[in-house]
Amino acid sequence: MAVLESMDGVEEVQIPIQELDNAMPIPRQPAWLLNAVPSSETGKQPVVAVVIDDLGLSEEASLLLAQMVGPYTLAYLPYADNLPDQTALVRAAGHELMVHLPMQPKNDEADPGANALLSSLSQEEFDRRVNWNLSRFQGYVGINNHMGSELTEDAGAMVRVMVKLREGGHLFLDSLTSPKSVGVRAAKATGVPYVARDIFLDNIREANAIEEQLQKLERIARMRGYAIAIGHPYDITLETLTKWQKTLKDKEISLVPLSEIVSRQERVRHDTVTAR
Repeated sequence: MAVLESMDGVEEVQIPIQELDNAMPIPRQPAWLLNAVPSSETGKQPVVAVVIDDLGLSEEASLLLAQMVGPYTLAYLPYADNLPDQTALVRAAGHELMVHLPMQPKNDEADPGANALLSSLSQEEFDRRVNWNLSRFQGYVGINNHMGSELTEDAGAMVRVMVKLREGGHLFLDSLTSPKSVGVRAAKATGVPYVARDIFLDNIREANAIEEQLQKLERIARMRGYAIAIGHPYDITLETLTKWQKTLKDKEISLVPLSEIVSRQERVRHDTVTAR
């Protein structure tokens, strides 16, 4: 079983394996490192990662991002069409790839898309959908949740997701669509590299509002050393990011792929455990 700590104590989540390490061996070269965009940052200045969600449905957005200087981290919806070509294009332009995995929201009227992960599914169908979503294109470092305010609160379901990520050597970014998400705890319990989103950039689709969110991102990075934002492929978001990125050098802040921040956090966790 995998054990997740909860606010009230300890919650035991049964999964159909006996030993995580034997059933889910970590590849010698995990996919999240193999597919990571190289970063030359030395850790001497704050870093930020910007994830663009909901990609794939508009091939025009992929064309625009392929022309933008990165590295941005681009999360593609697995039910979109022509994903191998779209993702190859932006990866060749220097951006990092993720699967934007559809998960059940609390709002029954919101449609997370085809083959979304739902708490009502049988274990067999749940696993089939995870496998399908993770097979739609190659070269990604990991996943983040698309919607998922309901499913990410389900410890058993999130452990099952993490089992698959561990098997493939992928990382997890919690989009934090619910403040009660157990995604990070599930990742920690199963040995999956993880981080969580700090801010959303464009809940308000106006340049001034997006600029204010980017300023918050910078403040978090200066205080903590890193920060993670999630935005969407709206024209105003991409235009604002293009202008903002040109200011980073003078601010002594670096834009990095998400894997760079995960790598730093994994080193910190390793050093903390070793020091005990």
